[in-house]
Parts: sequence; C-alpha cells; structure tokens
Amino acid sequence: MLNASMNEEQKAHGASTAEVLEDLRDGQEVSKAQSRRVLLKIDLVIMPLIVLAMTLAFLDKNALAYAAVFGMETDANLVGQQYSWLGSIFYFGYLAMEFPNLYLITKLPIGRYLGSCLVAWGTLLCLMGACHNFAGLATVRFLLGIAEAAMLPCLLLVNTRWYRREEQPLRTAFWYNTFAGVFGGILSYAIGHIHGSLPTWKYIFIIYGAVTIIIGFLIFFVLPNAPATAWFLSAEEKKVALLRVAENQTGLESHKNIRLNQIWDALQDPLYYILMVFVVAQAVTNAGITNFNPLIISGYGFSTEKTTLLATPQAAVAMVAQASFTLLAWFVPNIRCLLWVIASCVGLAGAVMVHLLDPTTQRNASLAGVYIMGFYNVPWVLALSLQTSNTGGTTKKSFVSVSIAIFYAVGNIIGPQFFLESQSPRYELGIGAMLCCFSIMAAMGILYFAMCFVANTRRDREYGKIDASEGMVSAGLEADREDLTDRKNTRFRYTY
Repeated sequence: MLNASMNEEQKAHGASTAEVLEDLRDGQEVSKAQSRRVLLKIDLVIMPLIVLAMTLAFLDKNALAYAAVFGMETDANLVGQQYSWLGSIFYFGYLAMEFPNLYLITKLPIGRYLGSCLVAWGTLLCLMGACHNFAGLATVRFLLGIAEAAMLPCLLLVNTRWYRREEQPLRTAFWYNTFAGVFGGILSYAIGHIHGSLPTWKYIFIIYGAVTIIIGFLIFFVLPNAPATAWFLSAEEKKVALLRVAENQTGLESHKNIRLNQIWDALQDPLYYILMVFVVAQAVTNAGITNFNPLIISGYGFSTEKTTLLATPQAAVAMVAQASFTLLAWFVPNIRCLLWVIASCVGLAGAVMVHLLDPTTQRNASLAGVYIMGFYNVPWVLALSLQTSNTGGTTKKSFVSVSIAIFYAVGNIIGPQFFLESQSPRYELGIGAMLCCFSIMAAMGILYFAMCFVANTRRDREYGKIDASEGMVSAGLEADREDLTDRKNTRFRYTY
C-alpha cells in the first residue's frame, strides 16, 4: 500500500517528479479504486484543457479554407498557386521551430510553454485580418507555424505523463479531435451573417484569434507540467498518478538531460522509419482535406453558405469513426494496427469515389466519397497512441515526438502543391496523390504490426514471457531510474 503521507516539501506545488519518486522505489502498488479515482480527476482537468488547445489549432488551420470561401483570395489578389503556398508556408515555420522544441519541451513546464504559444498564435491569427496581400498573409502564416509547432510534441508527452498505455488511444482520439471540423463550418456560417464594416473572412480570423488568446492564458495558469506538480491532486494522489504510468515502462520524465545515445537508439529503430513514412503520407492527405475540402465541395455548385455547412459532415464522420475505433481498441488488446489498416482502406475507398465519379451526374455519390475520406484521421490517432505506448526513454520520447512533428510539417508542405489551381475544383492530381498516400498508410500499418509482433516473439524466446499482472510498477520504476529505452528494456513488450 501507499505511504500515508509525503514530506511537506513534496506537498508543495513545485515538487519535482524526481523528488516524488524518492518515495516510490520500494515496490509499491496501486489499487484499482485508487487508480480509478485519480484517473477521473485527471480526465476532468487535463483532458478538457488539451482538447480545447487542439480544437483551436484545428479551427485556426481550417480558418484559411473558410476564409477562401468567403472571398479572401479575391480581396488579397491571390493568383496561381499563391493560395496553395499559404497552406505550405505555415509548415515551413512549423518545421523551423521543431529542433528548438526538442530542447525547450525537455526544459520548460509544458503548461507554461503551451499557454504562451497559444497566446502568440492567437495574436498572429488576429493579425491575419489586417493583411491585404499575399506577402502579408504569407509572413503571418509562417509565424503562425512557429507558434503552433509545439502543440503536437507537447500533447504526445502529455499522453505518456498522465495515462497508461491502454488508456492512450481513446484519450488521443479526444484531444486529436474533429470537433473543429464539425463546428468550423457552423461557426463560419454564423460569422458569415455578421454585417459589419469588414469583409467576412477577416471576422473569422479576428474571432478565432481572440478566443485562442483567452484559452492560452487559461492553459498557462492551469495545466500542470506533470503529476508531481498537479494542483488538483493530493500528496498521496500524486504518487498514485506516477505509479499508474510507471506500468508503461516508458519513463516518468524525471530526467532532464538530453541523451544523444537515445537519439541514436531511435535512428536505429525500424519502427521509427515506418512511423515517419506513415506520418508524411497522412500529412499529405491532411493538407488536402484541411486546405481544399470546402473548395472541392463548392465545386459541386453549392452556394457559399451551403458549402460551409456541407463541409461539416466529413468531420462528423471522422468523429464517429475515431470514437468507435478507439473504443474498440480499448476493449480489445493489440488490435490498433488492424484498425489502422482498415480505416486507411475506407479512406482510400472515399478518395477513389471522388476521383472516378462525375461531380455533375453523380454529385451525391461523389460528395459521399468526400465524407468517407474523413476516415483519414483514424489511422493518425491510432499511430500516435502507438508511438506514446511503444517509446521508452526520456530523450527518445522527446526526439520521436519532435520527429513526428517535423515529418508532419514536410507532408503538409508537399500536400498543397498537388492541388493545382488550373485543375480546380476537381483537383485530379491532388486526389490522385491522396489515393497513393492512403495506400502507403495501410502498408505502414501492416509493417508496424509485423515489426512489433516479431520483436515481442524474439524477446519472449530470449528472456521469457512477461506476466502483465506482476511487478509492472517495480519494472517501470527501474526503467525510469536507469532511463531505459524500449529497445534496451528486456521486460518491455510492444503493443500493436
């Protein structure tokens, strides 16, 4: 059982993970009742904050597409591929900031850093409303990429710091949500009815930016860095929170120094390369859907207002699919890769429909294909949850998280360039690129499963099978003390 109390210093808000761990080196265990109580508190505080943050990130990205529908291209005199470059240039800023993030996210409290980034990008989003040409829009979009670059790696670390491996898929689905896609169209439709002195597209940026600034300040002051500094947990509950995630055997973030050997470990890991190829492919589909979905739908002949509403069902499809697949992954162990492949194939079917069906004589069926492509987000959520579940070692986790953001940026830079203005609104080349990428996503899911299965089989043969009900907390604390990566920890078994 847990010790009755902690030192007064550890009860303070500023107690570090390393200090709290000093009382956890004696093989303590957590009861199911304790775990459920602490998990409920974590879900009530941590989850709403990160869901809000990621929803705003999606809204901010989708704002560009809805602004285009409401006349931004005409007002800013955009010609040729300039709109596509506005989609890409964001990720040049995003890419430039990821290497600094590798250092910053290991040194700064996540809540303070993430909150500051939100305030910065909310301010920049408001400035989008002040732009009147391509140069101004491109400059602000580049800076927006810098401000938003911390989001994905920070939230991946939040997963590992607060949740067990089996809890991560559903939580990832919550924070990497499609709420913005569902509400973005509705909000844009409502904003479209504002009859002010400014063009409608400027109001979209100003309103979204103002809300982002407010939420940024909230996260700055409320989101804890780790369980050891959680203001909403008692001294004993902080220990329970750490013991819960110790079972993951992926480290408890008590080590702050960057270890180059762990970066080398990641670069030698086949799973790393499988995941990065997947990330690029998924990001290309994401770029197409995020930046061009409303423009594709407007090409079916709908009015501006109806287009904003008809863009909503795709996100609703994604939301239902994410919820269904991640719930299934919660109840059925080692099924994530299978669901990843299935969802990729469903998204591929939607892209085939859009690519082959005539948008005039078969408009409804083609529109259904657009909606089915909403499955593109499900493999991404499952892959992210697998990364947080299967990566051990403090520096390795940070490096892989930042690598995902880097390759995500690369894919989103490449993606819009397949959508040629001369091919609007069919975008044959762009949809064709998405066909290829959905196929690659499915193939990477199969490879990821194969590598995990082979690695587990080899470890069982060499080191013996692991009884998941015994000694997992102690093993996790030992893995943290030595800061072992998943490849070095012989007791670690991959989930798939």
